[in-house]
Amino acid sequence: MSKNLISINNLDYSISKNVKFRLKIKKFELNKSDSILIYGDSGTGKSTFLNLVSGALSPKKGKINVLGTEITNTSSSQKDVIRGDHFGIVFQTFNLLPYLSVKNNILLGKAYSKKKELKSNNEEVKILMDKLSLNYESLIERKAYELSIGQQQRVAVARALIGKPEIILADEPTSALDKNNQKEFINLLFKSLDDNEQGLIMVSHDNKLSEKFKTVKNINEICEINND
Repeated sequence: MSKNLISINNLDYSISKNVKFRLKIKKFELNKSDSILIYGDSGTGKSTFLNLVSGALSPKKGKINVLGTEITNTSSSQKDVIRGDHFGIVFQTFNLLPYLSVKNNILLGKAYSKKKELKSNNEEVKILMDKLSLNYESLIERKAYELSIGQQQRVAVARALIGKPEIILADEPTSALDKNNQKEFINLLFKSLDDNEQGLIMVSHDNKLSEKFKTVKNINEICEINND
């Protein structure tokens, strides 16, 4: 089986004719067990890059291949299923729904998945919570707004990892955290990946957390950005 999870070739993306932003990627690959940190200043296209990788945005030209499937011209609903089955995403502000329980927040990670059995799989939720030092019995029905920052971090990681997706994307997940919580978050994320062959792409405004990543690149090494 191929080790390739994502390949991008000759991609060209622009927002619209009226917005002067253009992003080009000649070639990019993510393979099994890769961990790639992409850093750059705000407004340099990092989040746009992740949205293209996941199929949330569509390029004007070029090809994006995810696990052997060319997704560039697939429908929005097909892309939703691909994201649901194969991607786990950690957002900048964790994006937990405050009045949903821990269990339901975790299972939201598979809302669009075709793997129907995951949507009510308490066993996998418990395994993930135990692995991330979240007490299942006391926290499973607790609302997200009642959690500490550290607990919210762990729930966000569990939501990204539910169903063992092959690809993990992390969009500035440490930007709102202090130095100690940043390191703890990265340690948690890598601990969770140790037992699998998942590929990780994380974008950040700096490269201070680079020591755990196999590959560290400035966004300008991957994308050609034109704002003129």
